[in-house]
Amino acid sequence: MFVLYEEDGDFRVGNVMQEAAGTLQVEAPHGKRSKIKATHVLLQFRDPEFGQLLPKAQALQAEFDAAFLWECAPQQEFDFLSFGEEYFGAKPDAVQSAALLFALHAAPLYFHRKGRGKYKPAPPEILKAALAAAEKKRIAAEQQSAWADALVAGQMPTEIARVAAHLLAKPDKNSAEYKALALACERASARAEHVLMKTGVFASEHEMHRRVFEVLQFPRGTGFPEVAVAAPHTLPLADVQAFSIDDITTTEIDDAFSVTFLEGGMARIGIHIAAPALLCERGDALDQIARDRLSTVYMPGDKITMLPDALVELSTLAQGREVAALSLYVEARIEDGTLTGEMESKIERITIAHNFRHNLLDEKVTPQALDAIDLNDPHPAADFLCARELALLWKVRGVLSEQRDIYRGKTENNHRIDYNFYVVDGRVEILPRRRDAPLDLLVAEFMILVNQTWGGLLHEKEVPGIYRTQPPGARVRMATHAAPHVGLGVPQYAWSTSPLRRYVDLVNQWQLISVLKNAPPVFAANDADLFAAVSAFDTTYKAYADFQSNMERYWCLRWLEQRDISQAMAVVIRDDIVRFQDIPLIVRLPGFSGQPRGTVLKLQVMELDFVGVDIHCKLIEVCEQVEVAMELEAEEVADEVANGVPTQETPAEVSTDVVLEIKDGNAGDGTTASVG
Repeated sequence: MFVLYEEDGDFRVGNVMQEAAGTLQVEAPHGKRSKIKATHVLLQFRDPEFGQLLPKAQALQAEFDAAFLWECAPQQEFDFLSFGEEYFGAKPDAVQSAALLFALHAAPLYFHRKGRGKYKPAPPEILKAALAAAEKKRIAAEQQSAWADALVAGQMPTEIARVAAHLLAKPDKNSAEYKALALACERASARAEHVLMKTGVFASEHEMHRRVFEVLQFPRGTGFPEVAVAAPHTLPLADVQAFSIDDITTTEIDDAFSVTFLEGGMARIGIHIAAPALLCERGDALDQIARDRLSTVYMPGDKITMLPDALVELSTLAQGREVAALSLYVEARIEDGTLTGEMESKIERITIAHNFRHNLLDEKVTPQALDAIDLNDPHPAADFLCARELALLWKVRGVLSEQRDIYRGKTENNHRIDYNFYVVDGRVEILPRRRDAPLDLLVAEFMILVNQTWGGLLHEKEVPGIYRTQPPGARVRMATHAAPHVGLGVPQYAWSTSPLRRYVDLVNQWQLISVLKNAPPVFAANDADLFAAVSAFDTTYKAYADFQSNMERYWCLRWLEQRDISQAMAVVIRDDIVRFQDIPLIVRLPGFSGQPRGTVLKLQVMELDFVGVDIHCKLIEVCEQVEVAMELEAEEVADEVANGVPTQETPAEVSTDVVLEIKDGNAGDGTTASVG
């Protein structure tokens, strides 16, 4: 005797070998024996041969029409065997019974299953709705298949073009567009990015990366709403001629200096910070914009500013203008560069006499040139402007740096090389620039002084602020209370020098203005918005920095492509991680190990992946070992993090805030690679 039975949702046949109470031992057509429950048996038969029943029944099943079966079936629950007798007009054979069972089972819209071999016709209204939904689903599936075919052929359906970046950034996996793209990827055996790039929906891989980032971080777009910006109230004009020091691309100029030489061998140094906080208030439209963005986004060749152009234009410390500023004045002895301890903070207007640019000054303003200037000579001979003022700032900077080294217990390492990226009409230039250049160091040092001093002022007045803190042996973190920053060697450190570019600095500037005006603080202690700003800033700032690093890596690959470089020299950082010598590009060499740090390698550039922002190289030969340990010691952590290469925990002594001060103080629109 043969049986048709149901097991794990499938219909199977078997030859009964043995019967017991409630169970059968059956043999499948392929010879496997198994024990089944007698209640799982749907049909017993002797003809045809049990191995032929399924194929014959499945062939006959195709002749049944589900709608016609529904019309013929009883309206109450029924058994397929009894229905078979009515449908065929006589007792059906095994093949007919099995075919009818399969047809009923394959039409869940028409027949609701009520048990093994038992069904009930769907009510007319439910059937109508189900058929409409099925038809809609069928049409959608056909549309998705057509879209997928178009994508594989390199054509872009209009419906998918509208959401292309969203499909890569944060897709709705239930959407027809996503399902079509997934189907296209399956058919083309390719990643979604490659399928979309083939259609030309993105003009370049760079545009693809940019749009995906904007979908994630700027879902409402990068443009600004129309917001009125009023000029600040009249402020007293300081009797100083200030100058800024920035990269050639910088437009958000937020720090400047002035030096007034006094009688008795003294000088008054002014550090002036742009004051956008005077042009907006907490809770207004401008604050909401800044709070939503939290920072300017930098990338080679472009940026997305935190503040609208109108506010930047009124606040930036541009040459030839009288601009509102928060100023910190300190007095220094010309003879030895030490500060007297007398400091004064003011809200005022300042005159910007010069906007100095690194590309015009760096080769001239060297340590030797600055040290050679006689500070007692009112008009020293030099081939650059403000030579006496810069020489004094350089001298004071040395004293301030030594004082921080004493506090830190070690000398700060400033010997690494940074790189500036300049992109014009799609062609990239990557120019090295030492972090220990005098102009970099003096600007960074005075920015640290300002952040330390104003952080101390907020703490003294018991006004909350946003601080960068670093306990011994720990990472840098954000806090709303003053605490030491051992990496910088200062008792407290509150970001205050880039209010045009960072929301944290704007918040601190509001707090400082409150102190200087003897007014209640904008943010009181335990203000929920203050804590929220800290949390949001940390997350957002990291996302922006990751994007900048990814784009710098992208332009490193373009640099190799545009110069048709097939072989390059690289230096071992550790294990299989190496760094190109001419550009800030970190790569892995799978399978390579055993060479000490500093070993020079010759690499074959095998493949550049602009979609995945990756590079594949092959080792050609191992060259000599060079003396680069000092440079790499400070460089490896920051570069590995910036370029997405896994690294160990950042050592406490490697302070990324030093790099950030050099960048934010004067490196321009975020084009310097190496933010840790």
